[in-house]
Amino acid sequence: MKTNILPFALFLFAMTMTSCNPTAEPKRPDLIGVSHVGFYTDSPARTAQFFTDYLGFAVAEGGLTTPGCTVIKFNDRQYIELYPDPDGVRNQSMYYALETDDAEAWREYLFALGEDVPADPLVHGRTCDLRLWVPTPPSGAALEIVQQLPDDLLAQTKGQYLPEGRVSDRLGHIGFMVADMDQVNPFFTNVLDMKESWRGGSRPDVVQWVHMQLPESEQTIEYMLYDEEPSRGYRGVMNHICLLVSDVDAAQAILTTRTLPEGCRNDGIQTGADNKRQINLYTHEGIRVELVEDHFVDGIAAPSSTGQPMKYTAGQ
Repeated sequence: MKTNILPFALFLFAMTMTSCNPTAEPKRPDLIGVSHVGFYTDSPARTAQFFTDYLGFAVAEGGLTTPGCTVIKFNDRQYIELYPDPDGVRNQSMYYALETDDAEAWREYLFALGEDVPADPLVHGRTCDLRLWVPTPPSGAALEIVQQLPDDLLAQTKGQYLPEGRVSDRLGHIGFMVADMDQVNPFFTNVLDMKESWRGGSRPDVVQWVHMQLPESEQTIEYMLYDEEPSRGYRGVMNHICLLVSDVDAAQAILTTRTLPEGCRNDGIQTGADNKRQINLYTHEGIRVELVEDHFVDGIAAPSSTGQPMKYTAGQ
């Protein structure tokens, strides 16, 4: 019996051409969570006191990152970095890092898409991990993609600097200033493959907050939209972190046994627009830390706002 091998030969030829086609779209590597956040503060010591004496965390010794930086771990994979900004030049700015299991693959992926990343392979930095700074559209925060390695400095402190009395053990989301979501959204959706999960605002006719979920994680980043030039204090409200708790009443009970550092603030328990209970806390210079329950009040998610997203257009 004769067998017609032509269809199979054509299939092999097509597969070969596809694999060799330089214009084929590169595969996006994974983004598995929010790794850490860096804040510039007029006094890292005072800000650290808020996290240690009041929230129950500990300063991680041993130089986990660059000199002059104070590191406070939330768990063995997530932490915050505090950088000195005594003259206020940085104006309450921040950066954040998303974790991957292959930073070099991210460099190759972004380079293939024409993004402004290094052409040469990544090398270990001082912290012994792999880090890739990523240029993003204008926003209030810079982005880094980081791969934690088994022998990096963070791994060397596994199980250390994690007091039992800390009020939370996980970072839920980070929020940062975005003047115009139409400018940043193509990068976060088309390049990073994030999906919008919720949007809300203090009024029904406007959208101030947009949550974008990481593709391989339940964690999110949050666009903090605005339509007027923000004051220094309001920058601290927008550029913020969210720490998750299972019971906000229990968290508040712990905090009432501790002394709130001078100049800091605890706004008490309230239910947010997303139908989750929370406590808004502020450092001495107004950097906001949300303590948010990891579930909805009645088990039902709040619907997304149908309002108009805020946009800051000054200077355009």
